[in-house]
Amino acid sequence: MESMVLKLNRYLINNLLWNQRFYLKLEEEVHPFNQLHLFRPLSKAYNGSITFWSTPSPEPNLSDAFWLEVEAAFRHQVKSSDKSESKIYMAARKLAASILIWQPNPEKILFVSILRAGVPITEWLCQMLPGSVGAALSLFVGIGIDKVALSAIERDFPDRTIIFVDGWTGKGGVAREIAKLNKGPLAVLIDPWGWADFAGTREDIFCPSACFTGLATLGFSRTFFLDNDNFFSAYRFSEDFAQPKIVKSWKMLCSKPLSSSEISNIIQSETDIDKFFSATTDLRIHSNEVCRALINAAPEILFFADDQQFVEKHFSLLLKLAKQRAIPAEFNVCHLNELKTKVACRLSTVL
Repeated sequence: MESMVLKLNRYLINNLLWNQRFYLKLEEEVHPFNQLHLFRPLSKAYNGSITFWSTPSPEPNLSDAFWLEVEAAFRHQVKSSDKSESKIYMAARKLAASILIWQPNPEKILFVSILRAGVPITEWLCQMLPGSVGAALSLFVGIGIDKVALSAIERDFPDRTIIFVDGWTGKGGVAREIAKLNKGPLAVLIDPWGWADFAGTREDIFCPSACFTGLATLGFSRTFFLDNDNFFSAYRFSEDFAQPKIVKSWKMLCSKPLSSSEISNIIQSETDIDKFFSATTDLRIHSNEVCRALINAAPEILFFADDQQFVEKHFSLLLKLAKQRAIPAEFNVCHLNELKTKVACRLSTVL
């Protein structure tokens, strides 16, 4: 029988920010900037050893002014009257429509978010498909999914079909780990190389939720692995660091339930794509993956396929994060088009 300690830690995380149940073990509260010995250095690289995942990456110290710019960015992108500026909103509606065709009864659906990028997308999906519910757990490349958490989710929701949810795909590490499970399809908002079973768009477009941090939008750190007998763990953070307005605004932007007319119009626009495209590159590719590198890793330089004017309009938040870290950028890097990306970075790492 599941221990009371696990059960207590799990259900404590029905937090006020997200309408999802988080399956992880909360450790003690720590200070994100005064206890850096509890976090791994940004420059430490994953070398295939699972010990890498035993320590969480640090949290960036982002200003209130930056979060106001994040909110302004997704408000503009989602609510703009210019359809070319509404790509995130349209991608979300298309993703929900594709899922609904596969499973017409939302009350049979359980969206399982991959922490952390899947959480904001699951929130939108549950609002667009009333009757569906959401839960969240961890996954690390090399270790795989949190199997203790997944077993608990399956016990708690025995009558629902699991659909795993992530924000975007890069080189396919998460998709490959999920494929090993033979348990459920993968749905992502942005899927440039066609790794997912359901996708909102194949275009490499930037989603402002890539800026969301545990400190500002979850109340706990990136998770870390201790052993196979417990949930993956996370350190608590003080509510003083939270940005609840950002989360509330995000949830409101795609809260309208999907209509039958939308489903018909969206599916008619679908095009086929070859799945599992691959290329060899040492670069971190795709705009949202680069954003996470700016937050959780140590980029040496950013590369953009387009000119500076285009980048300042479409990737301004990436430039602001790079400026905070004093990371240079190059523009008009045409070979990125061969990698099906508009943005890439080179990481500075030590093993």
